[in-house]
Amino acid sequence: MRFLVMLALLASALPAQATMYKWVDAQGKTHYSDTLPPQSLGRGNVELDKQGLAIKRNDGALTAEQRQQQAQAQARKTQENVALTERKRRDSALLNTYTSPAEIDLARDRNMEQARLIIKSNDARLTPLRATRVQLAQQIAGITRNQKPPPAHLTQARDANAAEIVRLEQLQAQKNKEMDETRAKFDADKARYIELTQGARPQ
Repeated sequence: MRFLVMLALLASALPAQATMYKWVDAQGKTHYSDTLPPQSLGRGNVELDKQGLAIKRNDGALTAEQRQQQAQAQARKTQENVALTERKRRDSALLNTYTSPAEIDLARDRNMEQARLIIKSNDARLTPLRATRVQLAQQIAGITRNQKPPPAHLTQARDANAAEIVRLEQLQAQKNKEMDETRAKFDADKARYIELTQGARPQ
């Protein structure tokens, strides 16, 4: 009741087109005035018409924490929009590239073929190398049992053999990883293709 009386008195003293403002100070006290005093700067306010109805809300200056939260929210939104755009691009490429899930399987097999050939070739090379490693170890052990140092050519051959085995085993691991990643990629593409087409296209 007190607010209505105060608002009516204030409104009656204003010109017909004047605007009133409602704002809250640092102590939480609500104020009504026809102008915004200096102490209201940076704080939110509401513009009222002569009947006391809100016609516009003006947000106050953001705190450092609010600005940080706003920036983080905007960054998340940007990332989501980028991800959505990329997903649409990938979906379009998927539908334009293949006509059935079976084609995706064929593409997967073609992409994995080179890695399979390298793995098969390395396996063929590793078998004799591992056999040579055993032979060299036995020769060196036989010599050292007689309290003699092994000849340099044997230790050099052993070290070269070990280095080549390590190199090929690392290459095998790399190619196996590539095959796993390729298989996972094409399996995901196939699942997405089926989802997009809802099984409408023949396999």
